[in-house]
Amino acid sequence: MKRTNYVYYVLVCMLLCFTACDKDKSSIEDEIPAAIKSDFSTRYPSVKITAFQNLSNGLDQIDFLDKEQNEASISYVNEIWKMTSTKINDIDQLPAEVQNTFRELRYYDPQNLEICKTERDGMEKSLYTLHFQYLWKGFEHMEHYVFINDDGLYLTTVRWKPNDTRWYPGLPKDHFDFIADKYKGAEIRGYMNDGGYHVYFILHENIIKFVTFRGEVATDREFWTETRYELSKDAKIPENVIKVLNQEKPDFTYTHVYYVESKEGNSYLLQDKNRDDELGYYIGENRQPADVPDKGYSLKRFESPLHE
Repeated sequence: MKRTNYVYYVLVCMLLCFTACDKDKSSIEDEIPAAIKSDFSTRYPSVKITAFQNLSNGLDQIDFLDKEQNEASISYVNEIWKMTSTKINDIDQLPAEVQNTFRELRYYDPQNLEICKTERDGMEKSLYTLHFQYLWKGFEHMEHYVFINDDGLYLTTVRWKPNDTRWYPGLPKDHFDFIADKYKGAEIRGYMNDGGYHVYFILHENIIKFVTFRGEVATDREFWTETRYELSKDAKIPENVIKVLNQEKPDFTYTHVYYVESKEGNSYLLQDKNRDDELGYYIGENRQPADVPDKGYSLKRFESPLHE
């Protein structure tokens, strides 16, 4: 009789537990606006919702587990989908193209690997961010953030911590309009927030370019700050730029060349990446050798590379 009562007690507890769980799940889903619920169920059918948050400025967020049991969150602004961020549990879950590209970068046995997949409104390709520690120029545990698109396109590597992409679900429309107007036909391949600066990775004329904004509205005083991209090894550098470098820094040798566009005027960045500090110098594309002694110009230094 006692055993019967015990079994009955256990069954009742299990029933109450399951009922409570169903109620919690039901109550979470009841909080989600109908338009968001409809869009979410279309994008991610039959997944487990773990939380819903109604945040400020029309921002709503659903946390869920995807079919591979990865933790993910989806963000809506004014009930319109803006971003999905997913923590990838295992590198084997990455598309073959991404795995191949990462393998070609030759980071053998990276430490504490973390992978995030970001999908955004206005960007056709998903962005994978692989974060890990690795030896770099004598620093045993240098932070690395490697950015690769889902089709295997390698974008860049940075060696410091950018701001968490989940803090920026809704990106300013004026940024997209500026890029579409200035770089016609460009694909926006990804986004990074670097200390408050909005950095977009774009593919334009088969060149990966990094477009940086400080402001969010086109009328802001510091809206677009620069666009930077690396030139090929055989790119011809203007003769006047080389003469300015030889006159001002005759002993300096460079390994990489970047072109930098800005409102203040375009320039070349000549950089020696064989040095520990990766020193470089900016030289305006219209600078002439006579400007150096006559006007007392000095070359602007560059020591902390933004992109590899």
